[in-house]
Amino acid sequence: MLTRTNRTVEPFACLRPVVPRGWPRVQARLVDRTKRAALRQLHRSPQGEVFLLRMYLVGEEATELALHAELTSQGQPDWLAKQAESHLADERKHMRLFANAITQLGVAPPQGQSNWLSGKLMRWKSLAQRYAAHFSHGPLVPAYAIMLCAEQMAVRVLERHCSVIGTSHLLHGLLTGVLDDESKHVRFCAHTLTRIVPESELPHLRTLLKEIRKIERGFGVSGAIAMYLVGLLYSWRHRVAKLAHG
Repeated sequence: MLTRTNRTVEPFACLRPVVPRGWPRVQARLVDRTKRAALRQLHRSPQGEVFLLRMYLVGEEATELALHAELTSQGQPDWLAKQAESHLADERKHMRLFANAITQLGVAPPQGQSNWLSGKLMRWKSLAQRYAAHFSHGPLVPAYAIMLCAEQMAVRVLERHCSVIGTSHLLHGLLTGVLDDESKHVRFCAHTLTRIVPESELPHLRTLLKEIRKIERGFGVSGAIAMYLVGLLYSWRHRVAKLAHG
């Protein structure tokens, strides 16, 4: 999508996932290792697997639907509105799939957003409002920039999860299906930004993306630690329950 011509590759290189260097690189590795350990812990108990599915479901609702509501309130070109509706249909499908998977484990799907996700979303929305005036397409540009980063994060999360559980796990098919859609959404958001952001506005887009990703990194550390601690708790409860019944 970003390789149509040499002219578009370089100016819009900021849309690609960032390769961290220095301390951010060390931080990213620590977060990845911690989250992999957390995933292994959580998959040791049914409660842990429900927790993971709930995280995905709440994440879809909090980030994607809220952002799409923001987009539809602003108005979009016809060509973009049709593609955005297809994107939204995919996200609704994901929510149904995760909700069904939770129900099959004998648990009711969660209602409402978590405080952690709500906090990140509020910071992203504040950022979008601050940057909207810098773009000729107004709030559309920050909204799609945030969606791009959210989708890139989703791809990283799902790739890691699929790698940890392996192809034989019952959830692998569900996660890889969602991963395929999220990869498609990354391309859609990137393509949209190349069409609605003229090169004269690229400096503002680059700065906006840096701030969006900085917020994401900040929540990555706390999220990794929280996941690991929750994994330990559920794993311990599961062992205790087995001993009590065994």
